[in-house]
Amino acid sequence: MAVPKMSQLRPGVMVNVVLKAHQQSGKLTTGQISEILTRGDHPRGIKVRLSSGEIGRVQSLSLSSEHIATAQTPPYVQTSFPSEYENAPNHSGGRRRGRSPSQGDYRQDPTPLESRSLADQIKTSPSSRATHPSSSTAVKDTTQAAMEKEFPKLDTALIAAILADHEDINNARGILGSLS
Repeated sequence: MAVPKMSQLRPGVMVNVVLKAHQQSGKLTTGQISEILTRGDHPRGIKVRLSSGEIGRVQSLSLSSEHIATAQTPPYVQTSFPSEYENAPNHSGGRRRGRSPSQGDYRQDPTPLESRSLADQIKTSPSSRATHPSSSTAVKDTTQAAMEKEFPKLDTALIAAILADHEDINNARGILGSLS
């Protein structure tokens, strides 16, 4: 038996649902929909909250649903989702509740994508910029090259890490000498 489609359901409709606690037994509970919790059709049934507060998946429409639905639909219940949810991609892994405004959307950023670079995304602390000015980069590169020639058996990444940790070159040379 096929479960009802989203187009058949709206707040106020009487339905038969399987509550979470009764999934194993399949026991049906009849009630009136107060809120639709699933955004689209679902093979096991659309999840709804009944007016009694219980939550379950709709298995079928109750016989008198159309009569009650037209007479008792509460005016304050939202029957459609806001437009921000309509075009949201359907992800099969995990839950997706919709994009909240706090997450931000790069497509709404006022800066055009073409004029941004990766450097705009990297945040460095003011202290690291002060201790590593760009003029000393060339000096560090030549020091690195000299240490690599002096200690050819050591890995270049190890040499770079020790040079970064020790500003005194003689101290770094002593540590590298003890490692080789």
